[in-house]
This record gives sequence, C-alpha cells and structure tokens, in this order.
Amino acid sequence: MKFTDLNPHGGIGANCSFCEVDGFRFAIDSGLHPKFAGAESLPDHSLIERNSLDFIILTHCHLDHLGTLPLLSREHPDAPVFLSYGSSVISRRMLSNSISVMRRQRSELNLPELPLYGRGDLSSLYSRMKPLSTDEPLTLEKDGRSIEVTLHHAGHVAGAVSVTIRSEKQRVFFTGDILFNDQRTLNGARPPLAEVDVLVTETTRGHTSRDPNCQREAEIVNLLEATRKTLANGGSVLLPIFALGRMQEMLLILDEAFRRKAIPSVPVFCSGLGMDLVNHFHEISRNSNDLRFNRKVLKSVGARPLPRKLIPGRDLPMQGIYLVSSGMMVENTPSYVLATSMLGKDRNSILFVGYCDPSTPGGKLLETQPDEPFEFKEIDWVEPVRAKIHQFDLSGHADREELVALAKKLSPKTIILHHGDPESRDWFSSTLSPLGAKIIDPEPLVTYET
Repeated sequence: MKFTDLNPHGGIGANCSFCEVDGFRFAIDSGLHPKFAGAESLPDHSLIERNSLDFIILTHCHLDHLGTLPLLSREHPDAPVFLSYGSSVISRRMLSNSISVMRRQRSELNLPELPLYGRGDLSSLYSRMKPLSTDEPLTLEKDGRSIEVTLHHAGHVAGAVSVTIRSEKQRVFFTGDILFNDQRTLNGARPPLAEVDVLVTETTRGHTSRDPNCQREAEIVNLLEATRKTLANGGSVLLPIFALGRMQEMLLILDEAFRRKAIPSVPVFCSGLGMDLVNHFHEISRNSNDLRFNRKVLKSVGARPLPRKLIPGRDLPMQGIYLVSSGMMVENTPSYVLATSMLGKDRNSILFVGYCDPSTPGGKLLETQPDEPFEFKEIDWVEPVRAKIHQFDLSGHADREELVALAKKLSPKTIILHHGDPESRDWFSSTLSPLGAKIIDPEPLVTYET
C-alpha cells in the first residue's frame, strides 16, 4: 500500500488521503481546513495525476472531510464516489451551505477565488455518488486484479463510515472519525475485528485521557443540572452547537429532560444549518437501523426561531434555552451575537458541548477568568465575564484507550497515524510501539509504502 497525506498543514484540517493498493488508486475524503480560507484551506490535489483515480471514498460530511470533494471529483470525472446513504443525503445540504459561506467570505476576506466551486460542480458530483450499504463488500476489477471495498458504520455522526480495502495481498482498515459509544441519535461503531495488514487510525483524542467520572452519560447529567440551576435562578442558557450531529442530539436530550421534569419548561430557540439538517436526519432515520430521529421533536420541545434582529449587547427578549450555531462561537454566527447579550449577567450560563479550538472565540472565552473583560473583536464590543462558563465532553470521537484496544484486536503489521495534532500522534506512537507493528506518523505530502 502507498499512502500520502494531502493536507499540507498536517494534523487535523483539509483531510484527504491518496492511496494505492495492488494497482488501484483512490482517495479518501477531501476537506477544507477550518482555520484558513480560499486557496490556503485546500488539500494539495496536484500530487494526483488528473483523471487517474479509480474511485473516491467519503467517510462523512463534516466539511474538513467533505468541503473540497467537488474539486477532487471534477479533476477525476471517471471516478465513482462511494459513501453511505446517510452521507449522500446530508452532503447536498452541507455543500450548498458551503457555497453560500464562501460567497460571503469573498467580500469579507477579499478572496476573489471564492467560491471554489459552483452549483454545476455539485450536480456533477451528485451524479458520480454511489451509496453503498454497510458491511456489504463491493468488488472492483482492473487489469486482471480485484479488490473489495467495504463500508462499516462508524458512529461519530449520521452517515459516518470506516472502510476496509481488501486485495489479494493486503487487508487495510481506515477507522475514519469513529465513536464506539451510543448517542441519543446514533448507534456506536461496529468495526470488523478480523486481523489486518495495515491500520490507518484517527488520533484526535490522543492528548487527553478521559476522567472516569466524565463518561458521556454522566456529562449529560451534569449539563442538565447546570441548565436546571440557571433556569431556576431566572437566567438563560446559551448552547453553542455544531450543526451536524450535536444539534439533533441536543434536541432529543432536551425533550427527554422536559418530559422527566429534570429542567424547567422554557422556550427553546433554535437557528442555523442544524435546523435545516433536522429534516435530513428524519429522512435518513426512515431508512437506517442506526439513526434514531424524528422531526416531531421540534414540536415536542416547542422549538422557536430566533428573533429576526439580534442587537449585540441588548437584553434577550425572554428567558430560555438558545440552541444555536456555531459550536465554537465563531464570528458572525448566532452564538457569537447572543453571547454579547448573556456574558455580562451572572444569572446566565454559556455551556459548550464539544471541542473548541483555542484560536476561536469559544476557545478564548473558555480561557478567560471570571470578571475579566472579554472582547468580541469582530463587532468591537467588550463584556465582563460574569455568566457561568462550562464545557462538557460530548465528543464524537473515540477515547484513545478504545482505539489502542481496537489496534490490539486487529494485530496490524503497520499502523499509520492520522487525523490528530502532533501531541496526540506522539502519545499513540509511544503507546502502540509495544505491539511490534511498524508505526508511521506521516509528514504531509510525503508518500509512504507498506
């Protein structure tokens, strides 16, 4: 097998892996780097000869895996795109939204190359998509050789898959982004446990070990208790939320909490891409044994749209739970604007339910001490930190110990570390070394052969 990481920045970002197994050339994912914009956010597709891929695989629809797939597919028009049924549904909404965001960035950031693709590119991409059922091998033939491609349910988010590539010479397993625990909306991963020659594993959580007292269900209990206390004291709760996956899960968690009277009944305000995806989740769940979601939950929790005009710093129109994007409180999003109205009052709470990059407003807020001023630079606004700020670990990624246990079961001859920051990869490299496998921590744009 040949493996090249085409993310020029390394770590987590513009995910795109170029691989060759027994003469078959393929790419897995093609994303956008969330910390950059325009040309700087792209994978380096130039290392793949034009129209030379036999196929492309999409593991899931987060934009750091999906966002440049139209570009890659345009360069390889004869390559089918294999993905799950769920991803075939969700990708359309995610990519359409991506074009809208890039059009806005064109003027805001003065990047004339944006948008990177148009509606015609999306139509061409959709015609090449070939949804595959999980755990059902697809055999491909070329020049007298054959390989099998098998997708496996990976947890993480709706539609996410792991991948097995099997040739006469090698069996390769790509974890993709994977979560073994069940979520309210989604069953946990079901990876195959047959031995493999090569394991390509995500390493996202390698730099942190989960506190035994902070397992997922315990974190949900703590989150709801913080919500209850805030509402009981007359405050409001801001839940900065990721549109794909976390929004839908939190709707079910809140619905259950209201039914059990674990939290007071208050209005729930929702907005953003996550609300559009509610209908897609409903559609997918009707054809999936792994996804559990019904759009009737919106009526059950009494979901309302945000007031049309939110003015920074102005008091909220009414007490409630504000379930809005973005999850990292990125500039010019509803959670960013709402925070200006909530941060300076000690009766309120801002509760993060996922990872926040330290460079984002959400990440910076988590590092700011109580009563210190916090600057909303984008709108030239400053508020003292008086609201209660907490972060709860509802990660969509497997714990590092779980991935090590999987590696032991698969007994690979070679392990390739992927999708993780340097500190995370270092932990995996040292922890996995006693297994006796060859461990590769690939440099960007360098080809490795196993």
